[in-house]
Amino acid sequence: MERPPILLRPGEVADRAPPGRSAYFLDVDGTLLDIAPRPEDVRADPGLRTLIETLAREAGGALALVSGRAIDDLDRIFAPLVLPAAGLHGAEIRFFDGTREAAAEVIADFARARLRVFAAAHPGLRVEDKGAAIALHYRQRPDLAAEALAFMEALADGPDLVVQPGKMVAELKQAGHSKATGIAALMAQAPCAGRAPLFAGDDLTDEAGFCYVDAHGGVSVKIGGPDVVTRARFRLESPQALRAELAVAAHPAAKPEAPAAPSKN
Repeated sequence: MERPPILLRPGEVADRAPPGRSAYFLDVDGTLLDIAPRPEDVRADPGLRTLIETLAREAGGALALVSGRAIDDLDRIFAPLVLPAAGLHGAEIRFFDGTREAAAEVIADFARARLRVFAAAHPGLRVEDKGAAIALHYRQRPDLAAEALAFMEALADGPDLVVQPGKMVAELKQAGHSKATGIAALMAQAPCAGRAPLFAGDDLTDEAGFCYVDAHGGVSVKIGGPDVVTRARFRLESPQALRAELAVAAHPAAKPEAPAAPSKN
């Protein structure tokens, strides 16, 4: 059931998901990093890379990225870090031991060609071909949102494909894969097995992950303002707020003390 999520208090992530018994699953765009006009412009700053390294170490390695991006693109963003990850909405996985799995591509070349013709006929639309998924961005043309979604739905003409709407984007991807299936695959392996999951995300593409995490006794965190409606139980205002919370979890000794109770005298 979608409902207004609860705003987390400062330091509450560390309380609800302490690194010693939690597994952290983190979306990237709009969650760890602000969304950029062009996907290829996104890069992790040194402070974020250090934070991720420190938190992963504090959590015994139980940290992974969960993204609609391809894993190779995540490697570009976080270089030189190479992190466990679920990419392409769960269609590809890099496990904690470095092994990888990827679903077979099912998007036909004719669909790619039709999409590029459509985008070329509508200046401002942008096609991002990820291999096992392909996205149509309309951030520069929000007036074309309905037409873009309708076109993508028409391309998903078989049981193997679905359209995943997102923030100013529609993505043609494989049915049967989601961020929930990606998290589940990673949770089945050490060092995550037996831990409670935390998943932070900001978009419609993250809702399945929120449902999985909540069903498994974890912590689901939506990044967004007070008007967001989501299946996540909790929220934080921005990527900066999430990073501040993760920094507290990564450095337990630096956690702010709770205010003293007022005197009764």
